Amino acid sequence: MKKAILISALLFPLAMMAQEKTLSVSVTNNWNKAKSDEPIVLKFTEIKKLSFNVSSATITLNGKDIPCQLDDLNGDTKNDELVFLADIPAKATQTYEVKLCAKGENKNYDSRVYAHMGLNDKYGKYPTINGIEAPGDSYIFKDVYPHGAEFENEFTAWRVYVDERQNIDLYGKKKRQLELEKTHFYSVKEDLDNGFGNDVLWAGASMGCGTLREFKNGSPLLIDNVKLRGQRIASYGPLRTVVEMKDLGWNGNNIYTYYILYAGHREMEVQINADEALKNWQLCTGVQKVGTEPKHFTTSNIAASWGSDYPDYGKKELYKPEAVGLAVYVPKKYADKQVNDTLQYMITLKPSQFAKYYVSFCADMEEEGFHSAEEWFGSLAEWKEELDNAIKVKITSK
Repeated sequence: MKKAILISALLFPLAMMAQEKTLSVSVTNNWNKAKSDEPIVLKFTEIKKLSFNVSSATITLNGKDIPCQLDDLNGDTKNDELVFLADIPAKATQTYEVKLCAKGENKNYDSRVYAHMGLNDKYGKYPTINGIEAPGDSYIFKDVYPHGAEFENEFTAWRVYVDERQNIDLYGKKKRQLELEKTHFYSVKEDLDNGFGNDVLWAGASMGCGTLREFKNGSPLLIDNVKLRGQRIASYGPLRTVVEMKDLGWNGNNIYTYYILYAGHREMEVQINADEALKNWQLCTGVQKVGTEPKHFTTSNIAASWGSDYPDYGKKELYKPEAVGLAVYVPKKYADKQVNDTLQYMITLKPSQFAKYYVSFCADMEEEGFHSAEEWFGSLAEWKEELDNAIKVKITSK
């Protein structure tokens, strides 16, 4: 009996140790300029000998607490990733201590992002939902408030229409602040008088800014050939939002598109995941030609435009014409070629099981932003360079 008690006493600390894991995360910026709010994403499937489900985490740098968030991206109630944002000087390395725990809850940090979906119910209550799914031939566009998931950070706000267009719509801001919980893309005169922004793009029949489409016979096609269409908010913050668009049975393929927005960044990352490598058909993205006198800048993997137009033709008295700059950057690994038609400048994607690209925009209304085509196009080279110079992350167990 004494031996059994002794063995139990010895095993208890080992069991406790198995519920915690401490990592040393080394982050290196090899670029010749400092990076701020640089996203660091730790995938738990890639951490060796992690034998428990992570419920809470803490991150410190030189003893200082660093805000972080845990994300359950596939909806199985188990966290998949840990995210934090790093400020790293040029040509420098910083080492963070990360503690993962099987118990407890994460500390509540002030949110720098916001995401929302609601039901457009007859009572006008718009109850919050996490997502929605429907057969591909069902029309649910007007059942979702405001017509698809909306999300934002301090710089920009977005929504993705939950229909066959799946257009990315844009909301510009005068000040760097969160606004959608108040306006939900439908700013009224009181909001505008109080310094809030508004919807700044009328996409019409075009691809808008960074929308994903099929490319066939020289034209982008709507995503209308699907068996099931779904959309959900996979991550709410405080440091990033992730919106998933699900298109099952799209030309015989199951495709999941993720729209990822980090705090402190003007651009949004778009990731495309297919069940298998795409064959005999091609995807594309692009930016529309805005207004009657659009300007543009294009390369083999950048499509950008600048122009001015009414953001809502049904509310001309409320929303005056707004100048906007649009941009899409597709890393060379995923870019095929640059093409255009009467409505937009496009980049086709190489057939693959995975691809990603980045979407960015500015509105002339911004107090701290770009106010001409020359300024907007002139910023794109450094934007591309910073994205190309990704940070290096090395993880070691303590």
